[in-house]
Amino acid sequence: MKTLIATEETQADPATELWVCEVCEDVYDPRLGDPEGGISPGTAFQDIPDDWVCPVCGARKKEFRKLSPGEEYQYVGEDLVTGELG
Repeated sequence: MKTLIATEETQADPATELWVCEVCEDVYDPRLGDPEGGISPGTAFQDIPDDWVCPVCGARKKEFRKLSPGEEYQYVGEDLVTGELG
């Protein structure tokens, strides 16, 4: 697991802004999407259907919040640069 920090650049663009589930702290990254949940990579959070739920805990979309620039978050998954699991 890696601790990453949301940047101003990332959070200023809907195509890259990160959203965190307030129930389980899973992070939605539009670059990855949620293929198992029917959300293609490249889908901005605002474009996800309202009935979509967190793939980890089942929380509703409205229970996610946009990360603030400088905010730390935990990331478990494939590194988009190296391809390694974090």
